[in-house]
Amino acid sequence: MSLKHDADGFLVGAPIGPITLRGVLADTLGGFKVVRGYAKFSELAARSYADSDYQRDLIPKHQAEIQSFYQRSEYLFFPEVVLSLELQADYEKPGAPDADPLQLVLQGQAFKSNINGVSVKVTKTKTTAGLIQANITLPEEAGKILKRIDGNHRISAFEAMTDVQRLNSNPVSFCIVLLAQGQAKQIEKTLFYNINSKAERLTPEQIYRSIIEDEAGFPDDVLERDFGPEFVVCRQTRKELNFTYLSNLRDVFGQNEGQDDSRCSVLIESLKDLQAERKRLNDVSPLPDTARLLQAIQNLNTSYADERLKYSVSPGLFSAFLFFAIQDGARYRQFETWVLKNHLYELQAINASDVIRIFEKVAKSRKQQIFVSMWFDEKTTSNFEAIKAALDDLNAQHKLDIKLRPIRIDQFDTGYSYEINDEILRLIDESGLLIADLTGGNKNVYHEIGFLMGLNQGRGLPHENFLLLHNGSISKAADDVGFNLSNIKQLRVSDTNSLREEVKEQIAIYYGLKNNP
Repeated sequence: MSLKHDADGFLVGAPIGPITLRGVLADTLGGFKVVRGYAKFSELAARSYADSDYQRDLIPKHQAEIQSFYQRSEYLFFPEVVLSLELQADYEKPGAPDADPLQLVLQGQAFKSNINGVSVKVTKTKTTAGLIQANITLPEEAGKILKRIDGNHRISAFEAMTDVQRLNSNPVSFCIVLLAQGQAKQIEKTLFYNINSKAERLTPEQIYRSIIEDEAGFPDDVLERDFGPEFVVCRQTRKELNFTYLSNLRDVFGQNEGQDDSRCSVLIESLKDLQAERKRLNDVSPLPDTARLLQAIQNLNTSYADERLKYSVSPGLFSAFLFFAIQDGARYRQFETWVLKNHLYELQAINASDVIRIFEKVAKSRKQQIFVSMWFDEKTTSNFEAIKAALDDLNAQHKLDIKLRPIRIDQFDTGYSYEINDEILRLIDESGLLIADLTGGNKNVYHEIGFLMGLNQGRGLPHENFLLLHNGSISKAADDVGFNLSNIKQLRVSDTNSLREEVKEQIAIYYGLKNNP
């Protein structure tokens, strides 16, 4: 059986003709009249809908999780679906009931709406508990007449599936609340609120821990098969967390007095976030093993030694940090600086995915930033203007969304006080390329080249992220270029116009705007 929707939103392949739902009629503790019974998913889906006046929008992730639960099928169980049915009648038209529909039903009489043809009929047969059997018949022309109070995601997940034959072969339990005409909307909203707000829900930690700690009932192979590899990695790693040495992460994991232990939920949710981001990036790498995960967590502990981070309890922020620690170590320190500079540690509710993606855009913008290291003098002004003109040419020629832009420290203003040396080194580290103008033999330029070379060596990277140049029309290369740079490729020109064209050529190759011949 394959379900599709027609132009009106009805299921193609759903039951055609009237549907009769059978159950028992009861007057509940709160005074509501309900019919409880069993039906096929396809029957409930064909005759029910979610009222947008009070139902929340579908959450795609939650719906996908339910679909996965359906497909896995093991331990497949959930509470009854709660629906409502307004018993409608038009007393100005033929066929109107001679009493209130609800009262007729409770008195054991049949009711049939002269508006939509819905009928409720009680039988004389009683169950062993003294409950009365009742049939609710929903004609095809009534369409989606039942409203979904609780269970919308479960029904919607079923509707979105293409292969539901097995799932539709067994009945699901339902509870239909019978409501008097004119009062339905208010009661439905109240019931929806009560169902979704009054219950004290289990925390993720309580749910995860009950499974993680049951090693006899859920050995690793079963745990991975039924719940995912994150649970296995969590089980192994959780035992190794030693907060004597990870003292700066005690708040995150709920290890301080008065906090609830959250080791399982933090680990599992962080690993799920990692996998979700990898999927987005088309990365099929397996989850890190315990040793690698612990090393990453130790790196985070070092970062969280900062007083601003130390008391952050946001699992989302921790998750984002862990992503960069495992996935992109080169950007980890940039991410740390960005978090601190923008006070993200003050937010307690953070979605890891949102933070990661925002920072990726920031990082991409910074990679288009080119740090120009040079002797700042009237004689070399033309060199900088040539570099800037080369970048303007490339931005215009390739219509770049994020522009290539030069930055020089004497023109940089953060808006706050800072140590200039620290700011220079940070900007060099964050920039995508360093252009070092050796014209004039400035010592600071050599220092900045050496800093970047040291970073490259420490990270195991080739020296490809800087461009050395010299303009012979201003000074002699023999006087300006030291012997320690003589074996590194340099762009030597004899006039400013040549400098512009050569710089444009090399930058185009570096940023993939032109193939390297």
